[in-house]
Parts: sequence; structure tokens; C-alpha cells
Amino acid sequence: MKLLKTLLLATALLSSFSSLNALADTAMSWNLARDMYLMTEAAPAGSPWSFMQNKSGINASANYTLFPTFQGGVCNGKPTTCWRDDATGAWISIPNASFTFTGSGTSFVFKQGDVATHPGTASQSIFRWASPVTGNINVLGRVNDLHNACGDGIGWSVNLGDTVLQSGSLANGGSSTFMLNNVAVTPASLLYLVIDRKANNTCDATSVDMLITR
Repeated sequence: MKLLKTLLLATALLSSFSSLNALADTAMSWNLARDMYLMTEAAPAGSPWSFMQNKSGINASANYTLFPTFQGGVCNGKPTTCWRDDATGAWISIPNASFTFTGSGTSFVFKQGDVATHPGTASQSIFRWASPVTGNINVLGRVNDLHNACGDGIGWSVNLGDTVLQSGSLANGGSSTFMLNNVAVTPASLLYLVIDRKANNTCDATSVDMLITR
């Protein structure tokens, strides 16, 4: 009888763990800002996110390369973690404290926990998500041109591999949202959010939100 009770308890526990695993397998989310805020190295083990640029002038994923420099906690003397390339002027960052930028006749706040990026003089900045799952995902996000004092705005696109799923062109100081439902992915799938400078990268500081759910 004692052995039977032990077996029943083990079976119940196994069933419980299986249910939890099944729930975890079907209720996953990847929040770009949340995940970046916790990063203390350029490419944390197990993270699906990578931070890239494209210097080729041809928008194809084969031309995307990782940013060469990572700075955690403080970047350019500001309280922010960043991925950057000083040669192109492109960067991606997430502030760990809010601070005000002043320049080109205006000022604005880089808010704590808000992802920001700036394409280079002749390059795009790119967020890559490498799918860890097989199934359908939903993608929700926002792109906002922060620096409205000069420049010609930015272009953006969400790509699955080299297939453009959604794209837009923001006027200077403009904002846009994107939403994609039931995008089929496998562990070989790569999803990109590409931020483009358009004709020039003057005043192209851009904030980005991106949430992927399964």
C-alpha cells in the first residue's frame, strides 16, 4: 500500500510538471526592452536577441553584422548600456536612468528602460530575434523618431529573413505602430526590425518597442 501511494504521488507530480511544461511551451513572450534592460554582456547565453548594423547599402540579411563594441552601464558618459560602432556612428542602447539630450536646437529625454537607436552615416541599425520555437507568433511594436529638430525622418521594416512583413516611412518626429499575427516560425527563423536613415542620418535618434508572443 505504501508503495502504491508513493507511485500515485510520483505520477501526480509528474503530471503536474508536464502541465507546467506544457503551459510554458504555449505561453511564451519576448519583450525587447525588458530583456535588454537585464543584459550585462553583448550576447547573453540563451538570449534570442542580437544587435546589428548593415553597412553594405544593400538591405539583405546576409549583409547584417553584429555591432563591434558593447558597453554595459555607461556609454559615452551617459547612464546607458549600448551596442555601437564609432566608425559608422550607429548605435543601439537602453538607458538605466533617464537623461536629457540637448542639441540641434531642441532637447528631449531618453527615458529609463526605453530602447533607442540611431542609424549610421551610411548604415542601418537592426534588431534581430532568433526564434527558439516552432509555431505561430504575434509581433507588436512601435517606432518613434525622437529628434524632430532636423533631418528627414526614418524608414523601418519588420522582416522575416529577407521577406518584408510590414514597413513604413516616418516624417521627421513621426511615430508608427506595427502588428503582425500568426507569423509561422521555426528555430531556423530570424526576425529583423530594421531602422533606416533614409537620405541622411541627421537627428535620427529613434525609440523602439517590440513584444513577441506565442
